[in-house]
Amino acid sequence: MSQFIAPNELHGMTEQELRALHGRIMADLRRMGQSVFLNPHIYASLRNIEDAIVRLQQQPKPRGPKPPGF
Repeated sequence: MSQFIAPNELHGMTEQELRALHGRIMADLRRMGQSVFLNPHIYASLRNIEDAIVRLQQQPKPRGPKPPGF
């Protein structure tokens, strides 16, 4: 749990994968009775994950082909 997660390590992950990773880290912290604010590397990792989620949400959604006649 003491490993720092850099933004480039999150590239290519889906929003679901990012949210699952965030949840696992938070669950580990709770299980160990620690605070995110007392672990700067974990806080930075969580921020990187949150930023990656925001970037994914801001990307334009791919559109499917238009039906005939439109």
